[in-house]
Amino acid sequence: MPGANTLPGMKRLIAIPLWFYTGWTAGAFADFVAGFFGLSIGPVLGPVLGTAAAALFVGDPRHMIWTRRPVSSGTAMLPSTQTLHTA
Repeated sequence: MPGANTLPGMKRLIAIPLWFYTGWTAGAFADFVAGFFGLSIGPVLGPVLGTAAAALFVGDPRHMIWTRRPVSSGTAMLPSTQTLHTA
């Protein structure tokens, strides 16, 4: 079934622009709020946060978001658990 193998990859591809835009919006909001306190973070914070969020959530280095797919039993070469008995 070819569609079942491509679904997790498609979820990651869709997550890239969503997390990038979310991080960019959070950075712009932080700059907006900091402006009320007289601080200027700058417009570069949004793209930096967006890139970091997209990289962390899509890359998922600790495998907390995306689960690993189990290896199908037909393709895995597992070692035998039986021992040879010699007389």
